[in-house]
Amino acid sequence: MTIYWTSKKSESIVEQRRKELELLLEYANADLTRTKSHRVRSLIADHVYQHPALHRDNYTRKPDGATDSLIDALQQHLRSRLSSIIEHTEQLWKMPLWRVSGTIEFAVDAVSGRFKEHFQLRKVKPGNEIRAYAKIIDLWLMEIIRDLDLSPQRFGQCPRCEGFFYSPTIKQKIYCSTRCADTARQAKYRQGRITDN
Repeated sequence: MTIYWTSKKSESIVEQRRKELELLLEYANADLTRTKSHRVRSLIADHVYQHPALHRDNYTRKPDGATDSLIDALQQHLRSRLSSIIEHTEQLWKMPLWRVSGTIEFAVDAVSGRFKEHFQLRKVKPGNEIRAYAKIIDLWLMEIIRDLDLSPQRFGQCPRCEGFFYSPTIKQKIYCSTRCADTARQAKYRQGRITDN
């Protein structure tokens, strides 16, 4: 990952990060056994396998082994990271959620004339690629949270469908969508009618 030091993030970076957040949440909530999730699988695989922070010795277009099982494992990893954010939002003290180790190169970009930093993960041994790709998921989520300045209190998990979501507004959101909220409201209404009879 290469970061340029600027006073403010440009609107294009913010818009790109919002799309990436939507993609990660869609990926976390997707039923990967369905055919319609092929687009999400493909986008995630492209980003993870080609991320610039991946060590050059671990950088490959297609990892050894089954790509589908790797993408499934990365989805479980992402879900656990989102769950840890949601679980720790009630705690008022500083608590590290996760760490990513690697090296940072700090240089001057000859083309732009600006300072830049480049982060690179440590090399992993052949057969442990899943660890490197899981770290890329962590790093990607950190980049999004940092660039969008997200609040941990606005991450949530729907009690009806168990889907993860992020609410961009201050208003507290309980359900991931109006569809889930309406379904829950209808179920509560029906339950009330049954107990009244």
